[in-house]
Amino acid sequence: MMTQRVSREWTVLFPVILGLLILLPGTTWGQKKKGSALKAPEPGYAFPAGGNPGSTLEVTLGGYDWTPDVELIPLDPRVRLTFTGELGPVIVPPPPFWFGPKGTIAPIPLPRERTAKLTLPAGLPPGPIYWTTASANGIGTNTGTLWVGDGRPEVLEQAASSMSSSSMSSMSSPSMSSSTISQVLPALPVTVNGRLARIEEVDRYSFSVPRNGPVTLELFARRLGIDCNLTLTVRNPAGNVVADAVDTAGQDLAVTFSATANTRYTVELHDLDFRGDCSCVYRLVLTPGPRVVATIPAVVPRGATQSVVCIGYGVATGAAQLESVTRTVHVPTDAQARTMPYRLETPHGVAPIVSLPIVDTPDHVALVSSDTPLTLPIALTGVLEKQPEGRFRFQGKKGDMIRLEAVARALGSPLDVSLVVLDATGKELARNDDLPNTTDAGLNLTLPADGLFTVIVSDVSGNTGSPTAVYRLLAERVVPDFTLTVAPRGNLELGGTANLLVTAQRQGGFSGPITLQVSGLPAGVTLPAKLEIPAKSPNVSLTLSASPTADVTACPITITGTATVGDQTRTRPALASFAADRTYRNADNQTISQSWICTTLPPRISLICVEADGGRKVHRGSTHPAEVTIERHDGFTGPVSLQMSAKQSYQRQGITGPDLLVPADVSRAFYPCFMPEWLETTRTSRMELIGVIRVPDPKGRERYLATPMAGRITMSIEGEILKITSPIDYLMIDSTSTVTVPLKVLRSAKLPVPVKLELLVPDTLKSVVTAEPIVFPPERVAGDFFLQVAQPLPLGRHEIRIRGTALQDGKYAVVSEVALMIAGTRDTPRAAVPVRK
Repeated sequence: MMTQRVSREWTVLFPVILGLLILLPGTTWGQKKKGSALKAPEPGYAFPAGGNPGSTLEVTLGGYDWTPDVELIPLDPRVRLTFTGELGPVIVPPPPFWFGPKGTIAPIPLPRERTAKLTLPAGLPPGPIYWTTASANGIGTNTGTLWVGDGRPEVLEQAASSMSSSSMSSMSSPSMSSSTISQVLPALPVTVNGRLARIEEVDRYSFSVPRNGPVTLELFARRLGIDCNLTLTVRNPAGNVVADAVDTAGQDLAVTFSATANTRYTVELHDLDFRGDCSCVYRLVLTPGPRVVATIPAVVPRGATQSVVCIGYGVATGAAQLESVTRTVHVPTDAQARTMPYRLETPHGVAPIVSLPIVDTPDHVALVSSDTPLTLPIALTGVLEKQPEGRFRFQGKKGDMIRLEAVARALGSPLDVSLVVLDATGKELARNDDLPNTTDAGLNLTLPADGLFTVIVSDVSGNTGSPTAVYRLLAERVVPDFTLTVAPRGNLELGGTANLLVTAQRQGGFSGPITLQVSGLPAGVTLPAKLEIPAKSPNVSLTLSASPTADVTACPITITGTATVGDQTRTRPALASFAADRTYRNADNQTISQSWICTTLPPRISLICVEADGGRKVHRGSTHPAEVTIERHDGFTGPVSLQMSAKQSYQRQGITGPDLLVPADVSRAFYPCFMPEWLETTRTSRMELIGVIRVPDPKGRERYLATPMAGRITMSIEGEILKITSPIDYLMIDSTSTVTVPLKVLRSAKLPVPVKLELLVPDTLKSVVTAEPIVFPPERVAGDFFLQVAQPLPLGRHEIRIRGTALQDGKYAVVSEVALMIAGTRDTPRAAVPVRK
């Protein structure tokens, strides 16, 4: 990995820049064209990422291509989520940056943030709740996640607990050790809401417990929909590692270790590749108690009193070792409940909650293979501890349609299960390793003859031989029936049509017609009178039509299908699946019996990038005015705001641009792309834009439409035309003083203009070190810059920067910076000591 240290204040690009663009009156270009598709707003993340039931809290929501009229949609009707603040600017990641091969990796989208009020009613079970966003541009295809806690205290990460790894490595003072910059946590149990806001960031927290015993730490981001693979390290006061884990499997993390009373431990966490972004939120849950890893049986029957073996670390003796205890569990009778939260209580502490799946019939427990034929349907919990595979037999008849499933990942098991079916002679009939989007296995099979058949469950990950190697085997005859699926969300333009595909999964030989019913359509949206999936057909495409005067709104619709199956009438809801949990454990937990439809306004503009071929050469540290053509449609003549799109190419590396307002009736603009001086000259750099306009909807309400630009601004990078240097890169400063920093200002012949020099310091030094800005006229190359030190510096080394800014052609900023490290001293007072390069 290659990173480069650059100024944190780079987002404040330059002082007031006059004449930032050239605007030319527009004319009609040939035949009027319809605008391109609109950019629907996408949900992103929340910070904090959750809270406790019965609470109301302020959260910062991040999303992509948001406009001021974006609407929040919680997918759980019990939850309230409403905006409280104004929409913020596009957030470009701060330094450090990736360079080299990693600089061409597709970046995380650029968000905007907005504060909101989240209300979680009492009685909500622990776990995820989901949300999305909509506007006149459409409804988002992605899903955001918020987490309902289990009632323990929750705290926010403090800025002082975050530090990049390179900042830590540069510290020479013992007083700046990790223990003094760790955020001290209150008494456990506690949940920390944090985020890794930039590349190389490492967050640190310290804690202690009042008695000896197990302590469990759970760290998760992927369950929040965040693409991070985190690492976690626990150190004792001597700096020795007492526990660590790395999420290479993408399943989030948990560790348990034996803690000593009144000893202060430090937990460090970061992404395994040291990724960071404002969207990289996480929850760190600390519990003074053991941890349950698996249960036998893996599921509990509804309404029953079930004996359950809890397998985990410290559950029996309190030692950080794998052991087991047996408990009696009382399962609720709620017919709608899919899972049961269970918290194991022991003399050594209370374990974090585990979620026990609820089923309608109890599982048979088979710790080893069985030669005794089992009777279908089969539902059993198995363990690959003493045998490398599980073998089970069942009796079948020719023509029987059988469904088999082997489930492990959905249970949190480390196994990657595989299924094989053999006939009575040992011939393989069918095999499956992974179903879509999971490592769990499943298959459907029509038996070729009467006889005894063998099902083999094995593991391909090498994680057998442990009591936690739990799986669940299901086998049943397929009876005639059907299920329905539908896309979770869709958009419908006013005055237009859209196709809604409803798919039937037929089983057990059922081939009859399925009558569909759709409820909840918004006013002005219609469907044909006859809605039916024809006999033997796998699906039907329903054509929705929207009146040109319909309301612009997003609302849920419900689709049900009714059919005669044998001598029974059966009704099934159409289920919509959405992907939010990046651990991909259980898709059933991410399905709802609703689909959302959003009526949208038609696009009213088109944006065309004039320079999209990469032929334009741009100097590092300069501002490139990229030409953009604007075409307006359907009578729209108003202003257009050109903005950075959320989706960009390559890592940003500080490339940025403003929200630029193009006046009404102007069809040609020059968008200022600022290209920092540290950019690589070995790659092209790109910028993607959207154009945002304000128009009324049919009800007279003001709406914002976001249209993506056709093409990308593509630039080839050349060397800089302004360079600020100093022979000094390190200063030891005593108390109050005036410190002289010699500077050189090197300009290209293309830049015969004055350069303004000003000081940039971190927030911690703003009242400590100051400097008056100075201007070097065009003929001046060398001179002094004066630092005023008002009080002793805080301990440690601090980076300050001197920035030079010039205006090329009187309009476009050219920027260069020089970095200095400064440090205080507690020795006998003396003058500032420069260290020359």
